[in-house]
Amino acid sequence: MVSAIVPKDSAQDFELQSRCFSDGQLSDTAEKAVFQEFDGSPSRHASTASPALFSSSEEQTVTRKFDRHLVLFIALLYMLSFLDRSNIGNAKIAGMSDDLHLTSSQYEWLLWSFYITYVLFEWMPILYTILSPSTYIALCVLAWGTIASLQAIATSYASLCVLRALLGISEAAFSPGVPVFLAFFYKRDELAFRIGLFISAAPLATSFASSLAWLITRLSQDSPIAAWRMLFLVEGFPSVLISVFAFHLIPNSPGEAKYLSKRERRVAELRLGEGKRTISHESCGRRFKWTEVWETLRDPKFFLPTIINDMGYSTLSSQALCAPPYLVAFIAVLFTAFYSDKHKNRGMFICFHALLASAGYAMIAIAGIFKAGPMWRYWGVYPAASGFFSAVTLLITWTINNQVCACAAGRRTMGRKLTCCG
Repeated sequence: MVSAIVPKDSAQDFELQSRCFSDGQLSDTAEKAVFQEFDGSPSRHASTASPALFSSSEEQTVTRKFDRHLVLFIALLYMLSFLDRSNIGNAKIAGMSDDLHLTSSQYEWLLWSFYITYVLFEWMPILYTILSPSTYIALCVLAWGTIASLQAIATSYASLCVLRALLGISEAAFSPGVPVFLAFFYKRDELAFRIGLFISAAPLATSFASSLAWLITRLSQDSPIAAWRMLFLVEGFPSVLISVFAFHLIPNSPGEAKYLSKRERRVAELRLGEGKRTISHESCGRRFKWTEVWETLRDPKFFLPTIINDMGYSTLSSQALCAPPYLVAFIAVLFTAFYSDKHKNRGMFICFHALLASAGYAMIAIAGIFKAGPMWRYWGVYPAASGFFSAVTLLITWTINNQVCACAAGRRTMGRKLTCCG
């Protein structure tokens, strides 16, 4: 017999619970009673009996499987996307500016072209509610992987600028909608740590990109292929391969996860309750409104390798020194998100990390104004990166937690005031 918590003030609920399980299995009568709630039919016991239909150990098993199979895979995708967007700084100091004869102004426009299209197309996660998430995410990964790889054959400033702009569109279609997508799989007090795992992939990717750039630069010194071209290709093409796995591994809803058993899929749906069954077009697509896109459009250079190189360090030293600050930020995000969920507090942690990031940026600025040594500016990167990524993680989670239900959160967050994960 599966044990469960029974409300003390409800003898009827205890009687219902006794009929729910037989040798650990959900009875047909109980299953029909519970799914009346999901089908829109009122059930007298729906709100109180649902927690009694599964054990805490079953719920933990489902959550851990989502952590391993969904969150870590989504974090891998975000790491690949951040890898492709941030390697422009590594490519610059690896010889791209010399080979393409880029001026300082042209390089700045290469940076701007990505972020201009990224901001303009942040409304695209609305498409999560029109296409199935597995198909949509796979297309996004395929798109940015292909575009990032094509940067390796750019022969002029104009062609590279166009590719950077297209890369901004493809990545804007993916990352801003992921926190809302995860909200369909986790409870309120579980969400911050999972979004923390997702966001922490950004500093991890930056440190990995710097280490990989250092290795490629070192190995390509005597190669006929320019180091910066190999950098774009090696870091971009894996996304094309991963897109195939994304289509098969990402579920459209908790009840469609292939790595869960039939019983576990029931538990995954029951533990979340009404309104969080799916983000697919069957549940939300009929309420899609183009007016929300218009409202979004009306609502209104931090590349560390370049900064370190400008401090006077060599190309190889600049690549190597990029990794430590972002590894520290990666660890800080995970600890912050975990303890925020544990203490069920967002505001205190956000204030602390916002002040920490401000102090780091102030240290960088003041050291530059008073022409202090380069190490002062470098040490300022540590609190700046850790505070920034941690604060963003909790702000995204708090925004989603404050919505009435996940479906409403998806429409409001993606359709009106999109949270930028980039």
